[in-house]
Amino acid sequence: MEQQKYDLTPAQYDAVKNDAKRLRILAGAGSGKTRVLTNRIAHQSKALRIEPEHALCLTFTKKAAEELGARLETLGLSSPVTAGTFHALAYAQLQTRWKDLDLPRVPSILENRKRILNPILPKQFSFEDRELTINEVNWATARRLTPETYPSAAEAARRDPSAGVSQISEFLHKFSQEKKKRNLIDFDDILEYAIADLTNDAEYAAGRQWKYRYIFVDEFQDVNPLQFALLRSWLGPDSSICVVGDPNQAIYSWNGADAKYLENFDEYFPNSTTVELNENFRSTSQILESASSLLKKSNAMHTHKPDGEIPSIYQANDCSAEVSYIAKKIKERHLQSGRLSGQAVLVRTHTQISQIANIFNELSVPFTSPMDHETATEVHNSVERNSVTITTFHAAKGLEWPVVYIAGLEEGFSPISHAVSESSLDEERRLLYVAMTRAQDQLHCSWARQRTFGTKKVSRRASPYLKEISRSMVAANDQIMKGAPLRERIQILRNQIFPSDKTSPPSSQLRNDLNSWRESRALAADVKPSDVISDEAFEELIARKPKTKTQLERVPQLSTFNVARYGDELISILSNENA
Repeated sequence: MEQQKYDLTPAQYDAVKNDAKRLRILAGAGSGKTRVLTNRIAHQSKALRIEPEHALCLTFTKKAAEELGARLETLGLSSPVTAGTFHALAYAQLQTRWKDLDLPRVPSILENRKRILNPILPKQFSFEDRELTINEVNWATARRLTPETYPSAAEAARRDPSAGVSQISEFLHKFSQEKKKRNLIDFDDILEYAIADLTNDAEYAAGRQWKYRYIFVDEFQDVNPLQFALLRSWLGPDSSICVVGDPNQAIYSWNGADAKYLENFDEYFPNSTTVELNENFRSTSQILESASSLLKKSNAMHTHKPDGEIPSIYQANDCSAEVSYIAKKIKERHLQSGRLSGQAVLVRTHTQISQIANIFNELSVPFTSPMDHETATEVHNSVERNSVTITTFHAAKGLEWPVVYIAGLEEGFSPISHAVSESSLDEERRLLYVAMTRAQDQLHCSWARQRTFGTKKVSRRASPYLKEISRSMVAANDQIMKGAPLRERIQILRNQIFPSDKTSPPSSQLRNDLNSWRESRALAADVKPSDVISDEAFEELIARKPKTKTQLERVPQLSTFNVARYGDELISILSNENA
């Protein structure tokens, strides 16, 4: 059968062969969306429903466009398909248009907005204030806002820029004036100019719409209002459109993206058809379930992979100890597989990358660190690129590794400190979900009780998301170990889900084991560790090492509730033969 020929699942095959003129493919993490998209183009071409030379594939990165193009080349199309980013294709359109019009003075491209914006901003602005302000300008232009329309839009979106709404409007005005003065256009201007040409010249627009009358859009949840307006301009009355995306991976609203175009696709494109891809081919069920625990909406995805290890949570005393633990795990994996390149350390901010990189250099761990989300990379101590990847959650999107370490899962990082609105906090959940679903076989999460910022040491608290993740991990352990003795279940809980340093001496090992247990129960109950059992009871248990319920009841610092609720678990830990 043709489905077997393509080696597709029934849902994937439906997405490939469906002849709907307006098609939305909801493709969950690891569901093979790129494979489906390229096979759809090939199938529709061979079925004579589309002509490849009239097809346009829109992506968000140059790398994604190159990958689409490379895959399409292997599928035997009669002619090549045009693939590229919104900006690259819009700029190509402008260049052709300017050449035809023989413009006397073609604008130059402003590749980095900071070159113009930084001199405009007040000198007293800190680095963080500057970055946040520039991000706000990016948000405004991506949503096609002017200095006059920005204030009301910002209020409606509950934006709270550190510089203040009125100042952002002023910066937008000065930025626009300075670009005009220097005859410069930035990447958002490219899209605006392309839209204007199509809007103001119906004959020109009809020609463009005839040339590319079959449009495909990847990662449609990341489209912003400006890109959507350009897409609308490219679509004619006879055009077809197919979009692929996942609302659970919408992580760019801070930069102007709006998942409503994907979620409400049928409102923008009436009489459309939707196909859902809910089968994951990347991650084990243990990883997928832990990641899905973060989502507010239920995730119906299931995996084709066999069961694997339950993800782990490691609590370190400080950031140095956290990175040392990760380095140790990386080297252990390296000894088993002989490769480092199948491992990645993911963090929320770019600042964290440099901290990890410094310690990896000291510990002789080869690594590569992407400098941006597209192609540039910086490789340290790397031999034949056999190195660990260190990158941010955002930059990891679209990638995957057998083993993933998620570091710095603390309040202030995840969620990020400036995420205060409900929508931004929801996005932080989705962002962590994206990071976790990069893992194929193993997932290790970690956080530090103390972190150094410059010369200052700051106490840290575990990310609130760890509570939900830990509950799913404990539930997974209970399910796997169902029917096993309590002591064995707790042993797995202690050693695999909440690991500690196995090289510690016996007394320290008991302290680590007991602490891991207390932390796990605190996370699951959403309370402080001392609310599970007090610090005084903790120390007394280590000193006395009670092995029976009767002995536990003689510990004065333990309440009757403590003994009744946790007695069996405490005895299992304290009776460990290594204690």
